[in-house]
Amino acid sequence: MKLRAFPACAAALVLGVVSLPGVLPHAYAAANGPARDRPSAESASEWPGRHGPRTYTPSGTPVSGAPDGARAVSLAPGDYVDRMADKEVKYYAVDVPLGYTVYVSGTTVSTVKGLEALDLKQIDERSTSCKTDTGLSQSVLKVVTASLNWGATATGRNNSCTKPGRQVFSATRRGTGPPVPLELRIFLEPAVSDTGPAESVIARYTEPGGSPVPVLGGGSFTDAGTLPGSGHFTDDIAFGEWAFYRVRLDWGQSLAVQARVGGGRGYAPTEVRLYNPVREELAQESGSVSDTEHIFAGRSDPFATRPVRYLNRSDRQQEVADMLPGWYYLAVAVQGEGEQRSLAIDVSVGGTREPGPTYAPDPSVSATTPRSTASPGRVATSGGPTPGSAAQPTGGNQDSAGASAAFGGPAVWLGLPLALLLGAGLATWVIRRRGPETPCD
Repeated sequence: MKLRAFPACAAALVLGVVSLPGVLPHAYAAANGPARDRPSAESASEWPGRHGPRTYTPSGTPVSGAPDGARAVSLAPGDYVDRMADKEVKYYAVDVPLGYTVYVSGTTVSTVKGLEALDLKQIDERSTSCKTDTGLSQSVLKVVTASLNWGATATGRNNSCTKPGRQVFSATRRGTGPPVPLELRIFLEPAVSDTGPAESVIARYTEPGGSPVPVLGGGSFTDAGTLPGSGHFTDDIAFGEWAFYRVRLDWGQSLAVQARVGGGRGYAPTEVRLYNPVREELAQESGSVSDTEHIFAGRSDPFATRPVRYLNRSDRQQEVADMLPGWYYLAVAVQGEGEQRSLAIDVSVGGTREPGPTYAPDPSVSATTPRSTASPGRVATSGGPTPGSAAQPTGGNQDSAGASAAFGGPAVWLGLPLALLLGAGLATWVIRRRGPETPCD
């Protein structure tokens, strides 16, 4: 069974992250852009083998959340790492300018048997819940994500959840074992003056052809193996590992992908997840692989998106949250113990690059300010959301040149930064719940 896209108050599933196209600031590019320690299909020949199991390594600037909303720690757009004990609640704040939309995601990782859950909640100045999201898992090796977004679209006494300025959110962990790392990622998206093309339909898988290309997946979102586009890619995966891969989509492009896990002795409980650029899970499939290869998200019903467009952001049932350009992530896990299995990823990137929406300029940045004088975490971009970016007319780097060329106008993004079932067949076992999107008394 697969579930993809979730309305605001519907049940759904877990896990997620990514970076976005545009001109990346040096600090963000170092953590998320192509690098010599980030394996890709092109560089696989330089990685004849890997040594030791993949491990999830949290990344970000160390931060310590406050014990209550009044003392919430203010965070600029970016990536952060905190630590959380069971039943602990921590508070953070972000400044959201009028007309902007903020995206907040949290990720926890645990290897202790039992439930692991993460609740993110936006709260207003009266500590009333505005919006909530919960991710949870009962796997042995757990990567759990939750995400929220809201806009500063209104002013006035009765609009405390959407007013501009300082907004508070909390993170609550419910789990077992010792404290675990909490990754936080924050993006700010400006208002648009032109939304661009209308939403379209889910893409179909198209056989990409060509010979299989070796690639080495990473152990976390930040070191995911890069897949350069359509094609067949091969790797292997050991029991007790998560393997992460990423595919970049520009405005107008779509993705259809499937994963094939090889057979072997015994059963291999396997999970496959697809995420968008703000760590929101788009699709999932779980099952046990025995002595024959199993295809997850098969070609007749692959994990797929629509062409990426700004208007792909409705909360209607069965819609995919594919409204953002950038890195889309595929994560595969094999739980338990046993022999290493083969892994193949089949990728079909469709659609045509298009200009996308026109974002309103950032009034806090002069149009004539040279890129070299931009403050830390703020650099130029001509299109999609980029952690730590602001509107400016020039700037670029090798990684984002192609993506930038696909974007039009002075677009600006600010942002930083499963119980197992043994036996053949498919089984879902991760649940995500979305809470109320309006104030609840």
